[in-house]
Amino acid sequence: MRLRNPVGTLGNFDGVHLGHRALLEATRDLARELSGEPLVITFEPHPRLILRPEAGLHLLTTFEEKLRLIEEAGISSVLVIPFDREVADLPAEEFVEEYLVYGLGLKGLVVGFNYRFGRGRGGDQELLKHLGERYGFRVRVIPPRVVEGQVVSSTLIRELLEKGEVRRAALFLGRPYFLSGRVIRGEARGRTLGFPTANLEPPPEKLLPARGVYAVRVCLKGKIFFGVMNIGEKPTFGGHRLSLEVHIFEFESDIYGERLSVEFIDFLRPERKFPSPAALAEQIIKDCQKARELLKL
Repeated sequence: MRLRNPVGTLGNFDGVHLGHRALLEATRDLARELSGEPLVITFEPHPRLILRPEAGLHLLTTFEEKLRLIEEAGISSVLVIPFDREVADLPAEEFVEEYLVYGLGLKGLVVGFNYRFGRGRGGDQELLKHLGERYGFRVRVIPPRVVEGQVVSSTLIRELLEKGEVRRAALFLGRPYFLSGRVIRGEARGRTLGFPTANLEPPPEKLLPARGVYAVRVCLKGKIFFGVMNIGEKPTFGGHRLSLEVHIFEFESDIYGERLSVEFIDFLRPERKFPSPAALAEQIIKDCQKARELLKL
């Protein structure tokens, strides 16, 4: 990759949340100051998937989603470093020399206040400033982005989603959390209850919010719809397999095989077992009414 006076920002950028957007904005600003071109330097796969595979990390964004959100934030150049054990074992100074200095000819670098990198996470802002003086690139460190008294981070957002707090997670993401995937065939139980659903097959690496029922916004073929989504095992019917079903208001078309995106607007209730399908249908009516109120339909 050859850019004119490249100015980069370095990180994982999972979620491309408000903290990440502050880094992207600062990178664009520094590139203008240095008459250069901004770019993002990131890794694939996420380093934690290599360094701590037993942790079972699920991502806020797939690789493709991350690239799209970065471009929407105003940076179209991305250097993707394939992350493996060899890269993980590089001392921080060697990483900077190999990839940033000799590989890119970097003129400026933007990092977060707590960013660590290199073998044993030995690299920090002080090392970067020292190397910047040696090799002639400017380093800018961005302070934390704080929302409602909390530092924005991918870890915090994951924790909120795992508790079903999608509305609060959106405050730190700067947008609703979303899942995208292909519509697959289910058991058609929703239709028998009078509430046909689309069964979504999301990417396996994506984090799923807590089990329960949500008010959602749905994007299909560029059009926006609204509805309710259930994430769970359908215990009323003795289910034991996790499924994601979205009932789209005022929608009857056959969309098997189509791709759709679901944005989580608010949590309605936990999943629970009902005494009968009729009791479940009554609850779904209430869920839809509550969702319409929350969605201001």
